[in-house]
Amino acid sequence: MNRPVPVWLVAVAATALALAVWVLAVPVAGVDLEAGTPPQAVEAVAVAVTTLVVTLAAWGVRTVLRRRAPVAWWVICAVVLVVSLLGPLGGTSPAAVGTLVALHLVVGTTVAVGLDPRRTRATTAVPAR
Repeated sequence: MNRPVPVWLVAVAATALALAVWVLAVPVAGVDLEAGTPPQAVEAVAVAVTTLVVTLAAWGVRTVLRRRAPVAWWVICAVVLVVSLLGPLGGTSPAAVGTLVALHLVVGTTVAVGLDPRRTRATTAVPAR
């Protein structure tokens, strides 16, 4: 049975996964995670805050789309993810680019799957009499 995943749980999961990627890349692997011109370090706090903001924004989009076919959700998620992948191109090294791509993919996938509107619909259906 598809049960809805609470938005707070999606936010926590996406943030935890993003921070896990960041920890593996930066402190463990020693990646100098910088992006932009001039280069700015991508710190754990920025990763966490950005992930939470993205999750809340996606929740808003899902709420607006609740009466549409689930395919609209997946198309919007795919378009936003593809556009967001342009950001990592500003990484200052191949390792930074790879880490930023991984961060985008982990957060995007977690949010898209976790907030899938079909999960919400399955439990809001009115039982047949």
